[in-house]
Amino acid sequence: MIARFISRMFRPLLVAGMLLSVLAPASAQLIKPVSSTAAAKPMRFAGNRTYQSYHLSGNELHVKVSDGEISFRPFTTGIVECSWLGMEALQQDTSFAVIMKPEQVTVFVDESPDRLIFDLHEIQVLVEKNPFRISYLRNGSPVLDEEQGFYQRPGQRGVRFSLAETEMIYGTGERANAMNLRGSVYELYNRPHYGYEIGTKNLNYSLPVFVSSKKYMVLVDNPQKANFDIDSKGDGVLDFGAIGGPLRFYLVVAEDFPKLLERYGKLTGTQPLPPRWALGNLQSRMAYRTQTETTAIVDSMIARDFPIDAIIIDYNWFGDSILGHVGRLDWFRKNWPDPDGMIAGFKQKGVKTILITEPYIIDTLENFRSASALNILATDSLGKTYVNRKFYFGDAGLIDMFKPEAGQWFWSKYVAQIDKGVAGWWGDLGEPESHPSDIRHVLGKADEVHNIYAHYWHRMLFDNYRKYYPQTRLFNLNRSGFAGSQRYAIFPWTGDVSRSWGGLQAQLPAMLHMSLSGIPYIHADAGGFAMGVKDEELYRRWLQFAVFSPILRPHGSGIPSEPIFFNDTTQSVVRRFMKLRYELMPYLYNMGWEATVKGQPLVRPLFYYYPEDKRFEAYDGGYFFGGSLLVYPVVQQGQQRMDVPLPRGTWYDFWTGERVRGGATKAIATTLETIPVFVKAGSVIPRVPAVNSTDAYSSRKLFLHCYLHETEGLITGQMYEDDGRNPDALEKDAYELMLFNGIQKPDVIQLGLLRLGDGYAGMPETRQVEVIVYGLSRFPAKADLSNLPLNALSPAEIDSFKQGYWLDESGNCHFRILWAGNPTTLTIH
Repeated sequence: MIARFISRMFRPLLVAGMLLSVLAPASAQLIKPVSSTAAAKPMRFAGNRTYQSYHLSGNELHVKVSDGEISFRPFTTGIVECSWLGMEALQQDTSFAVIMKPEQVTVFVDESPDRLIFDLHEIQVLVEKNPFRISYLRNGSPVLDEEQGFYQRPGQRGVRFSLAETEMIYGTGERANAMNLRGSVYELYNRPHYGYEIGTKNLNYSLPVFVSSKKYMVLVDNPQKANFDIDSKGDGVLDFGAIGGPLRFYLVVAEDFPKLLERYGKLTGTQPLPPRWALGNLQSRMAYRTQTETTAIVDSMIARDFPIDAIIIDYNWFGDSILGHVGRLDWFRKNWPDPDGMIAGFKQKGVKTILITEPYIIDTLENFRSASALNILATDSLGKTYVNRKFYFGDAGLIDMFKPEAGQWFWSKYVAQIDKGVAGWWGDLGEPESHPSDIRHVLGKADEVHNIYAHYWHRMLFDNYRKYYPQTRLFNLNRSGFAGSQRYAIFPWTGDVSRSWGGLQAQLPAMLHMSLSGIPYIHADAGGFAMGVKDEELYRRWLQFAVFSPILRPHGSGIPSEPIFFNDTTQSVVRRFMKLRYELMPYLYNMGWEATVKGQPLVRPLFYYYPEDKRFEAYDGGYFFGGSLLVYPVVQQGQQRMDVPLPRGTWYDFWTGERVRGGATKAIATTLETIPVFVKAGSVIPRVPAVNSTDAYSSRKLFLHCYLHETEGLITGQMYEDDGRNPDALEKDAYELMLFNGIQKPDVIQLGLLRLGDGYAGMPETRQVEVIVYGLSRFPAKADLSNLPLNALSPAEIDSFKQGYWLDESGNCHFRILWAGNPTTLTIH
């Protein structure tokens, strides 16, 4: 291993304030050039770049070459920035994606006649002088090779890498074609695709970041219109090519995928904690047309016992037609005579109001005239307001989101509705949907800034909420953005998907690629959006999938999206699943904590935890929902049987509690009532009684479902709780973090309960905790709580509030205790 060899053989010398290593030429021959593609195809190198010299500035390495300078700046031992400054231009230092400040990393440099090694301790950059090429290693093992590396030619500039023969590539934003992206060219240009299905490569949210099966990520820090050519010619080359912009990328490496995403989160920022209500049922359709209709639907949802936390109102809130009203941004009083009263009435019922906004303004509206006069709309090449004659909703101007004064004008329209009680926002058409290349913004031409337009919109909303509404967590539903947009509290959906089985199938790869790209709350219009017909089976299957998705939001056009408009069987199935989501709210909310603190996606591919299992490298038929639940959606019409590959280890059927041995493919008979869901042995899943709005959420009564190993092993679980509203809960320690950790041995099981954090207003002082243990081979001989004996309860005592334990009809053992938050250990003999 190069890193170990260096640390063992080199003697660091302090030179100009940094650590260097001097190695004699004879010793240098012990380090052999390595290539991740050596066992595959011969590496090809284009261009005539030659090595000239190097120098160090602080802990940054600058390599002078025949066509400029290539620089390497450590951010951590596992993150390095690589950039090229050509002969003709200055490198743009501004990053729209990266917010991390470089850490103080001690570096070592070794030069020999034929190579240069830049060692960050974990990452090593290997520069071979003749022929010139650059490779990257992690702890001495090959990770990534540049092919041509950075390049520039007329109309295009970019960077080219060589891929290993069996390497898989993921990420790059929303891709609905396959789990392994090799073999195609992908646009890096956010654009809608109406009515898309499985097989669609380019969608609303593209990202210049890719993830490798070799456990590294590359963020190409360039927002301009571009393409990722991922080995489309079968030559093993991954080529990022843009129309312009900076030539800079960040390489992130790690020992596993969770650590990789955690590091990427530190580089670009993580999602703030969501408002708890955002994880409930957010009911939507295109479109609620009147106050009377909307109120009736909310009341009917409540009357039929469906959970509902928000109602999302589309374009009809500001007009009576889809055409001619976009940008009006005020209530159409003819159809909404008392919006203040309506919003207040919904709030009393536990239902929040979310409104749509768009960044376009139809040119016949007063808002257009005032915005144009203020010079806050995008312009043509002569500086005049650009009127887009090809915009679907009518001739319109586009707010120049890059102008601070434009953002503040737009923000004033939000304030007027926030003060009425609007709880969240739906930002639509933010790609921007129609963005001709000849539009000019203050920051550049349309194609130069297109991919960061929504990013600026998100930042404007987030910053203003933090400034003017510091006690409120932002909910911003949208469908586009850039790398790093997650730090502005975005909840993106996958665009105008077809209401079809092909549309449902497309959600699995799209959701997984976005999750691996650092966007944790990606989700779909549950039930499908575009075209199609009313299909009871499709709706059931889509809603079952959506309940085990980051956000649950039924939405569609043409056909009602609310479950109350489907038959009784469908209503029963959907109601049960929705209520289950509310029971699992502690588990979901803890996933939100993991996204914020550790940069973890809520949805994770199977290879995330089992990278050694080749069955999962390109598998998108199932996913982890958090770290403990394994979900296999049913996405085929009339499917009566599924063959699901289970990872190694022990698993439990979520619905029946049956223990299943993993490591093989399990044939499952599917029913219309459920989808296959499994729980990993050793997990503790927290649940609470179901409610119909998170306003009524309480964890005073807490159920801990504990799934044992087949013989022995560690038991782990966690539950993060706060008031569900405070944006500063983590910073001010206004939370409780409950840890449920233990160990299982053949003759004894111990489960510890520990609470951390300073707490928050309304926190339960004491909880009635019921631990349900799955997989016990017999009724316990005895049990104690922190060395005090627990009694077995008689059937008559089970419904009381007494502490004790009993066996249910399925053979699972229940242990009921009162817990005041003090360190407590449950021991089962």
